[in-house]
Amino acid sequence: MHEHFDAQRAFGHIAELSSLRRLAGTPGETEAQDYVRRAFRDMGVEAHDEEFSYSDAALKLALPATCLLIGAISVMGSLAFLWRTALVIIPGAALLVALFFGFKWSGTFERFGLRGKMKSLNLVGEIEGRQASGRVLLSAHYDSKSQLMPVLVRASFFILGYALAIIFGLALVGLGIAFAAGVATLGNRAFFVVSLLPPLMMLGLLFNFTGNRSPGALDDASGVATILEVAHVLAASPLDNFDVTVAAFGCEEVGLCGSISYLLAHQEELRQRPFFMLNYDMPFTSAAKLVLNTAFELPPVRTSRRLNAVLSETAREMGFEVGAIYMPVGAGADHMPWVKHGFEATSLVSAATSIHSSRDTPDKVNREGLRRAGEASLAALRRLDQEATSLSKKPPSPEPSSGPEGASGGD
Repeated sequence: MHEHFDAQRAFGHIAELSSLRRLAGTPGETEAQDYVRRAFRDMGVEAHDEEFSYSDAALKLALPATCLLIGAISVMGSLAFLWRTALVIIPGAALLVALFFGFKWSGTFERFGLRGKMKSLNLVGEIEGRQASGRVLLSAHYDSKSQLMPVLVRASFFILGYALAIIFGLALVGLGIAFAAGVATLGNRAFFVVSLLPPLMMLGLLFNFTGNRSPGALDDASGVATILEVAHVLAASPLDNFDVTVAAFGCEEVGLCGSISYLLAHQEELRQRPFFMLNYDMPFTSAAKLVLNTAFELPPVRTSRRLNAVLSETAREMGFEVGAIYMPVGAGADHMPWVKHGFEATSLVSAATSIHSSRDTPDKVNREGLRRAGEASLAALRRLDQEATSLSKKPPSPEPSSGPEGASGGD
């Protein structure tokens, strides 16, 4: 059967969602939920809401507190260095520990984000497979936000500040050992001034206030539009071996709260049979390139090798350019907690300087990229389905031959 991902209809979803300002807790969020419900209903997909509680404390308190702590430790290290004392090793070690644990995903962070009195919901559509023995989850987030600091500046502060802080921490530990051994070290006021750069960058992030000015066309109406149109095709022509869940997650911009809520509510049942999770967060670049997030955090945590391989091979066979991106720090996406919980999960992602601002408008959307993301996704899902069919038809392994050690005759 010929399948057609209608990029024009998908772009219509982007235009409609972009007319709303969808920060969590605002009327625009509610209007976006109503729109996604109507889209599911119009395509004949059975859908339901899954409400969850959340707190924005992770965004408003935990992240600023982490940046403040790292900045404070860095300043202490700078002063200890200026005083030429062996105690400089203490802030150096403390800084490395804070950097290692401060931005790592953890169960504590998950529980922290879901403990609150505010309410939101995930919108979940279900498409049953013909003879399903597994499940595929397609997801994107429908909320949006703006920030005071341009995203390029924010990313530079985060990545450069983090990298310099690591170098500074290692330098402090080394200098502390040298001071303790009585070795004359460099130590001068110029180095002291340079050492203040990491804390200044980290502390600068405290002033990146959140607002509701972004239309969120790329981030992430483009992802929602992709999964809705993929669902439209699959509703008419389901997979054989996989049920498909299509989830529009809420509160991604608050700390991946919708994704985490769904994960914690359903993880036990999802472990009972083959499962794949494919997330869409700006799934194409301004040049129509598809990009897979292959790893995140420090040290790198790898996303699903199988999904990445299937998507990459399928897209390249279709003549589409495919790239990979490693996201060490400073950015999050809804697939990440799933990977940390051991699921086969990955994400089509990209970057754009206009996101989190009033400039994230539909005219920034590359329609060819939108088409490629949808068509490659459908082709990759069919490929997974065919692989599952081939495995189910594979003849069973022959019984081990009986012999002196394998004989099982009666007495």
